[in-house]
Amino acid sequence: MANKLFIPGPTEVRKEILEELSRPQIGHRTQEFKDLFGSLKPGLKRLFFTENDVLVSTSSGSGFWEASIRCCVNKKVLHAVNGSFSKKWSALSENCSRDVGKIDYEWGKAVKAEDVDRELSNRDYEAFCMVHNETPTGVASNLIEISEVMKKHPGVLWIVDAVSSLAGMKIETDKLGIDICLTSSQKALALPPGIAVASISERSYKKAETVAGRGYYFDILELKKMYDKDQTPYTPSIPHLYALRKQLERIEQEGLENRFKRHEEMADYVRNWAKEKGFEMFSEEGCHSNTVSCIKNTRKLDFNMIKKDMAVKGYSIDSGYRKLNEKLDKEGRPNTFRIAHMGDLTLDEVKDVCEKIEGYF
Repeated sequence: MANKLFIPGPTEVRKEILEELSRPQIGHRTQEFKDLFGSLKPGLKRLFFTENDVLVSTSSGSGFWEASIRCCVNKKVLHAVNGSFSKKWSALSENCSRDVGKIDYEWGKAVKAEDVDRELSNRDYEAFCMVHNETPTGVASNLIEISEVMKKHPGVLWIVDAVSSLAGMKIETDKLGIDICLTSSQKALALPPGIAVASISERSYKKAETVAGRGYYFDILELKKMYDKDQTPYTPSIPHLYALRKQLERIEQEGLENRFKRHEEMADYVRNWAKEKGFEMFSEEGCHSNTVSCIKNTRKLDFNMIKKDMAVKGYSIDSGYRKLNEKLDKEGRPNTFRIAHMGDLTLDEVKDVCEKIEGYF
């Protein structure tokens, strides 16, 4: 029997979702496919709180990282770098030969609106990229505060990686003014890895028309052209689309606000549990994620051993992000472990895994 996943991705996928992956194949240029693809649009728009297109790509979320840079930046882009994934995204922009400005933070700290304002005021950037929820450190930046800053810089596209937050934390894309908001299937959406989705503003499309060398696979204009026909430019992972349709139905049945509340309750429980048991949160106070908790191992438990032993008992847990823990070990600071509480996990399941960890105290 497969282990229950309490790791920050891939996340636990329910049986009825996995069953959708075994449906018979259909042609991707048939009316049946168009009906399937078109049926995804309303639910995705509600999930993103947007009236914009929500494009679908057979890729990881990193595919839309590349799409956003190759399609929406000619020269200068600003990245907030406060963790591993924001660092990788800025490196991707450099590999695409863009002029990259950075706002660097210590890991565990959130992106600050005043820093973004200051840097956007100092240089002429075309876009600002940030990761909303840094999975390795469990820190979530305040999009509402940053939204107020972005209003002062209307010529700058705002591109947000919401890979480990969207569908677990409320992100009102249109209200915030996010131009590109991207996520992927294997985190809070609670689907198998393999597809990414992103809301794309009209401003982003217009910008793309001015950018040469957009490529093909991740060209948002190519995706848009076929999206309007309820199709994709290339053969997609059709089983993932069936699974996405089913999951959107399940999310609607639960209700978005109920889903966000469940994530908040799970996060509150883990944070309170950690403090009661003598641990400390690694993420900055007031900026804790509602989908994953990164906890300082102040009790100096052997989480590599705990991880292996719990796997035998049917639980997959995370002994901490390797690069972060290596850095902390060198500095003589307590390393970390993580408990994910995202997707379709329940509060009872989270309580259960915490109780099992207590058995090693």
